[in-house]
Amino acid sequence: MTTEPTIYLCDDDEGVRSSIAFLLRQHDLQVVTHASGPELLAAVDSATNPLRGIFVLDVRMEPLSGLQVHDALISRGLGSRMPMLFLSGHGDIPMAVGAMAKGAFSFVEKPYADDALVQLMHKALELEVQWHGRMARIDALRQLIEGLSRQQVRLMPMVAAGELNKTIAWKMELSVRTVEEHRRKIFDRLNVHSAAELATLLAEARTAGIAIPSGDANMPN
Repeated sequence: MTTEPTIYLCDDDEGVRSSIAFLLRQHDLQVVTHASGPELLAAVDSATNPLRGIFVLDVRMEPLSGLQVHDALISRGLGSRMPMLFLSGHGDIPMAVGAMAKGAFSFVEKPYADDALVQLMHKALELEVQWHGRMARIDALRQLIEGLSRQQVRLMPMVAAGELNKTIAWKMELSVRTVEEHRRKIFDRLNVHSAAELATLLAEARTAGIAIPSGDANMPN
């Protein structure tokens, strides 16, 4: 698999698969095709680099349906990184809507209009670029926080709350000088310049699911 933004198309109907791939390539879109869910998942699992792009899944496939493949991709952590679209027949619409409730980007009802399909692919790829940028920021923030010492991580919420160094020192049974040094290292590493900036960063981290202590000075060292 490639690390370039790519459309990963999975449909067990060779005719549909070939025609969609041909259409998208005519519009300079990069496409990789798979004939079944297990084939796609095996390729995902064997990829040596993080994937970029979108998944396009037929709803009705054997031995795994598009919905089952969707669930498997979500379980692999790709649901928040790569938009997923469904190709569906008229009777599949309720199932496709259910998949959208799990975060799928959209579904295309067969027969599809070529221009509408291409436009939808472009929108999904644009969304993937936004998601990729967001996840890259989250990953970078996680690495920065993981590089702090345990005491510094405990200090952060108190500093962000605007507590004075002497107050923090008393709560954590440290010298004021030690707290000052921790504060400086936290600001330097996270590239913030004030308690307000740190508070904003910690709120972003918590929203992204990064574990940040509550600021309880009694938590174990």
